[in-house]
Amino acid sequence: MGETEGGTPMRETRCPQCRSVARLVRNPYFGAGLAVHSDLLVCQACGFSGFADNPDDDGAPQAAAATPPGLMRRILRFLFGG
Repeated sequence: MGETEGGTPMRETRCPQCRSVARLVRNPYFGAGLAVHSDLLVCQACGFSGFADNPDDDGAPQAAAATPPGLMRRILRFLFGG
């Protein structure tokens, strides 16, 4: 495993297209908006680039945090009076 300019280890995997060694790079947009893939796969041999599977992805979407019913009541009471 090589190192990047910053001294961090470069992660590698196999290219799904040509099976050559490909680099995994961090997705700069991960966590912003709809970007759900943490890594991008880049193959130097064939030029393929795409999204890499997230290693901790269990396939199930996470449930949104529920708003406590008391808080929702207070907000509605403030907005609509009562």
